[in-house]
Amino acid sequence: MKSAHKVVWTEGMFLRPHHFQQAENYLESYVNLWGQAHCGYFWGFLTLELDQTLLRQGKIALNAASGIMPDGTPFTLANPLPALAIEDNQVGERVVLALPTYRAGREDVIFQETPGALARYLAYETEVDDLNTIAVGSAALQFGQLRLRLMRESELNPEWTALTVCLVQERHSDNSLRLEPTLIPPMLNCHGSPVLKTFINDLQGLLTQRSQQMGQRLLQAGRGGSSEIVDFMLLQAINRYLGQVSHVRQLSHLHPERLFAEWLQFATELTSFSSTRTPETHLPVYDHDNLALCFTPLMLMLRQGLSIVLEDNAIQLLLTERSHGLNVATVQDSKMIRDFGFVLAVRANVTTDALQTHFPAQMKIASVTRIRDLVQFQLPGIGLRTMPTAPRQLPYHAGYTYFELEKDGDLWKEMEKSSAFALHLAGEFPGLEMEFWAIRNQTDR
Repeated sequence: MKSAHKVVWTEGMFLRPHHFQQAENYLESYVNLWGQAHCGYFWGFLTLELDQTLLRQGKIALNAASGIMPDGTPFTLANPLPALAIEDNQVGERVVLALPTYRAGREDVIFQETPGALARYLAYETEVDDLNTIAVGSAALQFGQLRLRLMRESELNPEWTALTVCLVQERHSDNSLRLEPTLIPPMLNCHGSPVLKTFINDLQGLLTQRSQQMGQRLLQAGRGGSSEIVDFMLLQAINRYLGQVSHVRQLSHLHPERLFAEWLQFATELTSFSSTRTPETHLPVYDHDNLALCFTPLMLMLRQGLSIVLEDNAIQLLLTERSHGLNVATVQDSKMIRDFGFVLAVRANVTTDALQTHFPAQMKIASVTRIRDLVQFQLPGIGLRTMPTAPRQLPYHAGYTYFELEKDGDLWKEMEKSSAFALHLAGEFPGLEMEFWAIRNQTDR
């Protein structure tokens, strides 16, 4: 970094070029330090566009480029740079945009292009107008143009500061070049990178699709309890970040570190809904000089998090009345008989004690093929056990008493071959309401 001090201007002083040079150095250092204090990752490209025509001829060239060098030097490519030819033995190497570094005691400007010179600027002359008085006419002034050049990374030494442009992956027989498509140069604006723009668009599509799926899931009947709460919390997180990504797509400028921080928070939040409940020990770490190294695994985390299939912990089985006192509940998947527990929620206009005492004795539950024999010969059905509290997986309803089906005995073994429960109630319970629920066993989660 340049050693810069504020010039003291006084009346009557003898002005020399040194005064203006030092004043300029001080101003540059002032702005550079101020900018670095506001953004730790201050270097990178704002815009970058490669010449696709020359790429097919085996050369790397830039149509446009702007940004800030790692030493804090801002640049905009005003004129095309000489193209860099890539030979067969140079495949697999990075190409960089380089600029000589500042060195005290070395000339900063040369007035004629000289190979091997390490001056940062090349002087050129052009006519400019007096902006205040156009009639005065133009005057020839000398300006300094940054001596940027494209070079191979292997050519770099401490005399250069550089930004990665691309990685040559392959040179075809027709001399055309294939670049590494996943490489992301250090960027100051996400929208300047086609790869990052693709990530943003892909994530918005995933969030939109998942939001619609979760919304439809919550509208389904026969759901409730903890499953519905978890679904709602996931939908809330998805919709929150859907708004964030939609806003990001509308911005003209966004630093990738800000995007990475937002997405990493979302990715770790999604792990709360996974089977592990916690994020991995080694999370992606932001690397400004290798954005693909951090954004690629982060996108994988997000895709995995958004592909989580939340299984219902409780599923309500619809009771269909076939005749007086007989109801049938169909099981869509026979595996549920083995993997789920079953609970009958009952409410009636009788005391809780009376319901707990008389209801199990008058309710017979079995497969549809056995229920007739049980009723006709007054045989007991599948046992009902009174539950002291409502299962946490079920939505809370005041006044209900809960009975759990006992999964043992010959009748239950027959149920494992059946696709429907038959429930027969012999007695009368005024104002009777029943709900039949399948609850996932905790060991199956």
